[in-house]
Amino acid sequence: GRLQRRVRQCMRESRKMMPLLTEVISSDQFDVYMNDDVEHLVYKTLEDGSKQFTRAKLQHPDAAGVAMKRCAFGEGQERFAFQFFEVCNDGQTVVGPSLVAKEGRFLEDGMDKDGHNNWEARDKFAKRFCKVQKAARVAAQSFNKKLDDIFNLDPDTARVKFLDCSIYYLTHSQKGEFAVIVERKLEGSFQKWNNNNGWHRCRNETNSSNLNISTVTEEDDNIESGTENNPISLDSLFVTKEEVAQAFSHFSYIHSGKKMLICDLQGVYDRSKKTLTLTDPVIHYHDARKVKKHNRGVYGRTDMGQKGIQDFFKTHKCNCLCELVTKGFIEVS
Repeated sequence: GRLQRRVRQCMRESRKMMPLLTEVISSDQFDVYMNDDVEHLVYKTLEDGSKQFTRAKLQHPDAAGVAMKRCAFGEGQERFAFQFFEVCNDGQTVVGPSLVAKEGRFLEDGMDKDGHNNWEARDKFAKRFCKVQKAARVAAQSFNKKLDDIFNLDPDTARVKFLDCSIYYLTHSQKGEFAVIVERKLEGSFQKWNNNNGWHRCRNETNSSNLNISTVTEEDDNIESGTENNPISLDSLFVTKEEVAQAFSHFSYIHSGKKMLICDLQGVYDRSKKTLTLTDPVIHYHDARKVKKHNRGVYGRTDMGQKGIQDFFKTHKCNCLCELVTKGFIEVS
């Protein structure tokens, strides 16, 4: 059987104890990294279409270092979350927005068998996270363009956005050098719209079963199927943000040529911008055209491959948006 993973020791604090605004950090609660002890990398798409991590300045022009709180305020399936700030050259005054630093929860993501810092493992973990979130960001941009092209879609329909993230390499006098994932802190009520094993927020619908993922079909008697002579009526088409989230996951599968499905959608709904701002997605990847059929885990431990894709469609019931955003793609068998 699979070995049980061990959660590494980490001090924790309640999210409720976090101050609403931090202007000056305390060295009693934060580790501070200045000048050469911090390096910032971003994951960029180059002119030729290739992607790579490149060195960049700190995010705020007045920043000379960063501060990371020792206690985690959040804990997910794979990661701990810590308060993180850029600071000016006095090492205390915060500049720029509130940020969040993320590290792996499990020993193998950052420690060797003797409990020492494992730079390679931390680096691999951080870079994989950024690649997953970048892929989700690109898919969300294409999804939003599809929404923009739908005639008479209600103007209040939510759009989908994933946070941009980058990597900070920090050098500690005792821990040595290590990598953390950093992104903006989400403000608002944190919610989850689906997960990586088939659950979603709308549970009152009949589940489909035995879906052949190589020939995904739309099965919903309530969806009108328009024709050239009798086009579908889209007057005042309204969909909820929950339906938008499920339609995005479905779209991601068709958009990728039926090779990957983006799920575990979680984050904050920004009512003023009508946007689902998401983080920490999961990608299930499976390429049925490759000889190696067991390509599970391409995007990390939460990537369940073909099983993860099947689990999503077993409980997914298409809403009216699914049909509209998945049209126009070349059918892949």
